[in-house]
Amino acid sequence: MDCAVARRWRAAWALIAVVSGSGLAAAQERVPEPPDVELRPVTVRFRADVAGLRVLYAQDPVLDEGASGLVVRAAPTSRYAELCVAPCDAELPQTHLGLAVARAGRVHRFETPLGLDGPTGVRFAWDDRSELRLAGVIALVAGAAVAVLAGGLTLGLATTDAEYAAGLSTSGLLLAASLGVGLALALLEDSVSFSVTPLPADGATLYSAEWR
Repeated sequence: MDCAVARRWRAAWALIAVVSGSGLAAAQERVPEPPDVELRPVTVRFRADVAGLRVLYAQDPVLDEGASGLVVRAAPTSRYAELCVAPCDAELPQTHLGLAVARAGRVHRFETPLGLDGPTGVRFAWDDRSELRLAGVIALVAGAAVAVLAGGLTLGLATTDAEYAAGLSTSGLLLAASLGVGLALALLEDSVSFSVTPLPADGATLYSAEWR
């Protein structure tokens, strides 16, 4: 009789354990997930030290880990959409963006991503090297002309093989120097950089004279 009672108690406890486990699993399944937090767009003020600078951006750039932090993986300019022409303001999502700027047919893409988590001021500094490129073209043309002229005069006056060889050498050195310096300058790219300043959300600072 005692054995039968014990078996019944064991069966009852096993049933309670199964029911309790099922109830706990069901309760865990019913726990609601936390709602997604929607981040509001933030105001970004773009300013530049040159006129007509077009601001481009890629909203979902591929980021890699670089030596000094996150960098934007190189992407074709077709992935960048025009945002505005500085000076301008824009409402942008709180995320990492890929930035680029364009001016006079030249596009510069930045490796450093623009991270936004609040109102932000962005200043572009464009180092225009067009005058150096023009100087390079002039050096190419003038240097080549001088080399040819000097070589022609030297060769025309040469009376020995040694003088002839010296004339060729001098002309070649002048031409090589003009090509080296001229090409280095003519192919020089403009340098562009940007700096970021967090701006307090209050209107007085956001629209201060510095960022007006």
